[in-house]
Amino acid sequence: MKRSWIISLALSFVIIMGGVFAFTYIMDTVPDQIEAEPVLSQPVNDEDNQKQVPKKTKDIIYESQKLVVQIELSDGTIGSGFLYNDQGDIVTNAHVVANHKDVTVMTTESKEMPGEVIGVSRNTDVAVVRVPGLKGREPLPVRSEETVELLDEVLALGSPLGLQNTVTRGEISGLDRNLQIDPFEYEGVYQISAPISPGNSGGPLIDGNTGEVIGINSAKIGQETIGFSIPIADVLPMVKQWSESPMESLPEFPELTSTPGAPVAVTDAEQATYLVQYFYDSVNQGDFVTAYSLLGSSWQETTTFEQFRSGYYNTLSVEVDNLVADPTDSGVKVTAFLTAEETKNGEVSIKKYKVTYPVKYENKSMKILNGSGEELTTESNEDD
Repeated sequence: MKRSWIISLALSFVIIMGGVFAFTYIMDTVPDQIEAEPVLSQPVNDEDNQKQVPKKTKDIIYESQKLVVQIELSDGTIGSGFLYNDQGDIVTNAHVVANHKDVTVMTTESKEMPGEVIGVSRNTDVAVVRVPGLKGREPLPVRSEETVELLDEVLALGSPLGLQNTVTRGEISGLDRNLQIDPFEYEGVYQISAPISPGNSGGPLIDGNTGEVIGINSAKIGQETIGFSIPIADVLPMVKQWSESPMESLPEFPELTSTPGAPVAVTDAEQATYLVQYFYDSVNQGDFVTAYSLLGSSWQETTTFEQFRSGYYNTLSVEVDNLVADPTDSGVKVTAFLTAEETKNGEVSIKKYKVTYPVKYENKSMKILNGSGEELTTESNEDD
């Protein structure tokens, strides 16, 4: 009996010691084999990081238009250009600024600025204009590598104050096209279905999904809606060289002394109409900083930015139904007919307004001096 007890005790000791050894082994060895970082501390996969979230077309157009300018020459002809770096340098077509050293640039805020041509090519239809007033402003994103494919969606942006539409949509309908329009040679250019008007020359061709500049709108065939855009990646080295070392003397273009077509004149009424439309575009985008910058000095002196912003706290959206511009002795009176979607105490209502804005120039910039309006009708949106 005593012997059985001793054997049983010995077996129990062996089992206990075995368990202790196994526990110690697991604690020392297994963690090294299964050690892993928390998911949130792991580095993001490069491929996932490189995937770009497509932007809304409306957002791309709004953000891009702010960096597209109108270029006006002394003879009244106009073209387009876009800001490509933070030094205030504008990329445009050579035929837009040919035989001119000094130009006038008009921004989306209707502000006029002097510009100087610092580079222009005799062979490629590309030029650069330096605008000191735009120095420090964040430029449009530019795609430095040519990765365009057939049927890619594109947006052709032009002069914001031109008579033609400022934005046209289309697709890449051809690659590596070659043509010659004296004195320029267009080699390896994109063929696009987005129409290009004379006022759009020099404007950017934008990727419809990313908002990047992929080309410079340059030419079209006759009256057809077939346009051609120079790949920005092909001319970027030359453009950067001009920005780093501006040309001391510019080449002349005797064959372009007479600009085809009559100069495009833009009236104060058209500029005022555009300005009010741009004001409401900014409000709808939630860009109240830009909207506030379009107000005249007297309005800003009596209304702080916080007060201006708070006036739209209950506004969900504003649609411009119609704009009527009437020239006056001191400027232009723009009457806006609006449909606003507003919310109050959880209830959404649709309201119609008629607002009148006097618009005039202040220091070469067209500004909205003040506004007065009246409510026309109200419609409540209630769930059945």
